Amino acid sequence: MALGNNGFQYPNDRRIMPQFEARVTLPCSQREAFDFLLRPANVALISPPQLGLHFVDAPEVVSQGDKLKFRVQGFGQIREGEHEITRVVEHSQVTERQLVGLFKLWVHEHLFETNSHGEAVIIDQIDFEAPGGILGLLVTKDRVLDQLEEAFDHRHARLQKLLKKKV
Repeated sequence: MALGNNGFQYPNDRRIMPQFEARVTLPCSQREAFDFLLRPANVALISPPQLGLHFVDAPEVVSQGDKLKFRVQGFGQIREGEHEITRVVEHSQVTERQLVGLFKLWVHEHLFETNSHGEAVIIDQIDFEAPGGILGLLVTKDRVLDQLEEAFDHRHARLQKLLKKKV
């Protein structure tokens, strides 16, 4: 097992796992972006409607060790999942990993920075391992990457509208 920068032990060499990365610059402070995304209700608000993200059991504001149970629609089915917040570094990082869900492995790091103009920069890095078996024929690495690209385009557009400059 390899130990990642986020403190999570990966089952194999992480470099061969698919990784998705998206960045967005927002017209607000790093702190405001961080505080906004700590609230599961806000995450649902910026998610694509076709994803149907609904938190079944989640705190109002997440902290390290919290578990979030949710439902999503993907690949033609409504699925239940559970993630655990494994790391929170105030105003700079939140890491979550899948405990129950579609993927063999899913680790999502949310990184927060400030650019030279005082604007928030959010970097999302997702390492995943697609399911195996028959389901793996439908839920392929390329399909997952395409859907993540679409979802984060939507998410970034919503964040741009919701978070106005207060630097």
